[in-house]
Amino acid sequence: MNSKKFCACACCGDRLTASCRRSLKGKCIRLFVAARLFPASLPTDGYICTKCRFMFNQWTALPEFCDVLTTINNNHQAANADTDVVGDENEDNGTDQLIDDTSSVADSMYDGSIRVQTANASSSDSESIYDSTVTSDQVDDEEINSDGSSEAMDTIPSDENIDEQGIEVPIEVSVFSKSQCCICKKQIVPPTVTIREADRTELFIRRHIEIPAGSRCCKLHTVGKRLIPEAFQSLVPHKVQYRLFSPQTLINLLKSYRTRLNSNKHLDFDECMCLTDADYIKLTGFTRAQHAHILSHIPPTSLKNSATRSARSALAYLLMKLKLGLSDSVLASMVGVDSKRRMSRIICEAPVAVTKHFVPRYLGLAHLTRQDVIDKHTSPIANRLLTEGRDPCILVLDGTYLYIQKSRNNAVQRRTYSLQKKRSLIKPMVMVTTTGYIVTIFGPFFSDFHNNDASILKHVMLNNYEDILNWTKENDIMILDRGFRDSLGVLKALGIDTAMPSFLGKNRRQFDAYDANRSRFVTKLRWVVEGVNARLKRFRWFSQTIQSSSLPSVPDFMAILAALNNCFHVPMVVASPEDDDIVRRMNQLLSKSNILQERLIQNNLQRHNVWQFIDIDNLFEPFPVLSLDDIRSITLGVYQLKRARSYAEEHSDCTELTDPDVYFPIEACTENGAEDIIRLRFRSAHKSCTYHTYIQFDSTQVIAWYCTCIPGPRTVGCCSHIAAAIWFLGYERYQSTTNRQPSSTNTTNIQYADNISDFEPSSDEEDNSYIYTSE
Repeated sequence: MNSKKFCACACCGDRLTASCRRSLKGKCIRLFVAARLFPASLPTDGYICTKCRFMFNQWTALPEFCDVLTTINNNHQAANADTDVVGDENEDNGTDQLIDDTSSVADSMYDGSIRVQTANASSSDSESIYDSTVTSDQVDDEEINSDGSSEAMDTIPSDENIDEQGIEVPIEVSVFSKSQCCICKKQIVPPTVTIREADRTELFIRRHIEIPAGSRCCKLHTVGKRLIPEAFQSLVPHKVQYRLFSPQTLINLLKSYRTRLNSNKHLDFDECMCLTDADYIKLTGFTRAQHAHILSHIPPTSLKNSATRSARSALAYLLMKLKLGLSDSVLASMVGVDSKRRMSRIICEAPVAVTKHFVPRYLGLAHLTRQDVIDKHTSPIANRLLTEGRDPCILVLDGTYLYIQKSRNNAVQRRTYSLQKKRSLIKPMVMVTTTGYIVTIFGPFFSDFHNNDASILKHVMLNNYEDILNWTKENDIMILDRGFRDSLGVLKALGIDTAMPSFLGKNRRQFDAYDANRSRFVTKLRWVVEGVNARLKRFRWFSQTIQSSSLPSVPDFMAILAALNNCFHVPMVVASPEDDDIVRRMNQLLSKSNILQERLIQNNLQRHNVWQFIDIDNLFEPFPVLSLDDIRSITLGVYQLKRARSYAEEHSDCTELTDPDVYFPIEACTENGAEDIIRLRFRSAHKSCTYHTYIQFDSTQVIAWYCTCIPGPRTVGCCSHIAAAIWFLGYERYQSTTNRQPSSTNTTNIQYADNISDFEPSSDEEDNSYIYTSE
């Protein structure tokens, strides 16, 4: 073809223009044109049209394409083996020989019968994850030699270009498209991420799946431009292709496997595919993304990468120590650090950076304003139960315990010994909002007689910790427990209101209804600080005995964990549609007296001779069937329901509460007009005494209740004894399956020693007549 401005397609003969022609260069494209022109001769030079090029691209996508190249190479090897000398005539007739070979190969390609195990070593720029394999892109991208002559497939390869025999292996291949995700096979929506070579190699090692070079995926499958472990598991191969491995390629693959195995750590937090989010949570308590969020606040100059660990690894080691409570030596063995001393140095470096750059953003009176607490961190129930139309800041304070090793220093031992807990401990003071958000943590403090909760709070206020006196305003409310009673005078002098459970008083064995109801208003809001302490104690370093050498780290560790709790954990109290009904009922019942208690006293129905045990099926009226929502409307909380099973199992002496034959002792009143009242006897969970629980009901509802325990007369909710009786009689015994708690049966192998009466030494004659009795 002499004209380059206007020419015909070498494949279909259509007229071409300069904008729509494609060069006829490369072994693969010449093979395709030769097959289309057979039995005509293949031109030495020329162009093809866009349509033929599109047909060629579809042909190269077929799995049989590699088979065609394999067969041609095999035929060339056979020809070179039979002929020792190749003359100039063979070179001149190379094109015709190729056409003959191509015709046989093209015919064989369609029946799929060709599969030869040889390797072509002439291709050097493979885009696969291994070195010496043959791919369609590799062959298609062959360029002309430096002297300008075309190195097409019509030239018979010499002995130097033919590698030794290899092995053919089927390889699963993912989708290769710049518009389709190779992981989920969905249409890619920008931004996208190109799969890195390290991830391609890792996937091939783990799952024997090849991702072609240049493949892209959705950003949600990556973290830091590296594939997440979930992506490795969810990838589904698109098709199976056969790849030829030469001996040298196999050696290189084995070498890469050996290098990876030798460099692999026990737990590698730097490698994205090593640990899943579930593994991160089990080991550190936080996800991979949350680790990245923490590190985003720490500048690289504060927590530098070193030869033994990265900043991410240092943070992970610190959180592992807090979560699992492991010693430095055990932690070093788990993560592959060579010595305990080096691990201790890492644990000392990481808290400094986290405390300096991350903690001030999420903890302390300086990180949020008083108005932020009112607007964002105050529960609607607290506002409506305590504020009475005002808009104060409501805070909940309580001291928690951190058990420590007994000190050999006598002075320290005396100051850390708690008379209440009978062991050595220190006490941080936690200040939270009514939603469970930790405002700050004071301390820790000693735990002797002079460091009770009231003394600690007075010390904090009078010494103006964190400028608390300027942060709080007059008529702000602090919710406290009874241990803070000696600090009420100081708080009142500072203009701070308090909410505290009622005191029983001298010579009183039980609250009246109003005092019990007011206490319930406080406990309805104060439980969040106990929940926060429980969250912190889920990290075993804080729940186990802390070694004396670790005491200097306690303030930083407490601050870090509290800041992480504020940053990542959801509020413990959130607004719900039931809040309005709960607040309305509690306010209505606040001043209501206990009518059943008054009835029992007026009619003298608490004496034992008017009560008689009866079967549960012989009640004057059947006990009403209730749902859990009905019971919650009686208890106005969930704690009593959690305790109900324990009391019911002890009362019935059985763990199978849904058994129709279970014996649940009930007493009915024999007095006329009191048949609708029943009585049950529950043993106290805390001391050796029995409480009498009275319930008045009809066939449709529970009318009233009363218990002889300390908070038993309250009408805002009920005690756990009443809740246990209502729960069993109205709900649990009607269930088809029981939800037996493990603690009910895990002591079956623990033996009980009888209390044998003591005896004095005696003679042999007396021993024969001595009788040992069991008390």
